[in-house]
Amino acid sequence: MPISTTVSSSVGTERGFTLIEVLIVVVLIGLFAALLVPNMIVGNERDLDQGALRLQDVLASVGEHSVFSGELLGVRLEEDRVVPMRFDPVEQKFVVFGGQSRVGLDTWRLDEDLRLAWDLGNPEEDAADSHGGVTIAQAAEARLIAGEDEDDRDKRPQLFFFPSGEATPARLSLELIGSRRMPVVLNLSAFSRVTIEDDTL
Repeated sequence: MPISTTVSSSVGTERGFTLIEVLIVVVLIGLFAALLVPNMIVGNERDLDQGALRLQDVLASVGEHSVFSGELLGVRLEEDRVVPMRFDPVEQKFVVFGGQSRVGLDTWRLDEDLRLAWDLGNPEEDAADSHGGVTIAQAAEARLIAGEDEDDRDKRPQLFFFPSGEATPARLSLELIGSRRMPVVLNLSAFSRVTIEDDTL
């Protein structure tokens, strides 16, 4: 009786991806990236614009509240937050506003991708406002700083707002981390006027 030498294989044939399938996947990934990345960049830049407007609003609110309430107010600046403060006549130092009772005067924490920088004083504007002398606000600010101790110096505001409507002149810039876009610059005048240099907002 003849013996069959053919062996039937039960192993299935393995099939890989074709070049066309791989190219289709690559093209789809490229399309999704092209759609998502610009939207993310625009969203971040929108955060920068909104942050600049928020900063302008906070500073303006502090200045207005100082005039209407007759209180000496201040703003402590940090890279990631803006802290409105008021001078407590009993404790003889600046304290943070408590609670949410004062609209616009609560601590504002910047978004993670925003950073704040500042430069105090504007010599040209100071000279124009004081006509070569020292304004009431400058004299009061110098007295406040001179009377504080080391611990108070670390906690005090950099910007002062007086009931007379005067303020510490400053140039503030809000930067979007990781972006090639230039920072948005705000100017605080000696008369508490806050303007944004970038007129596209």
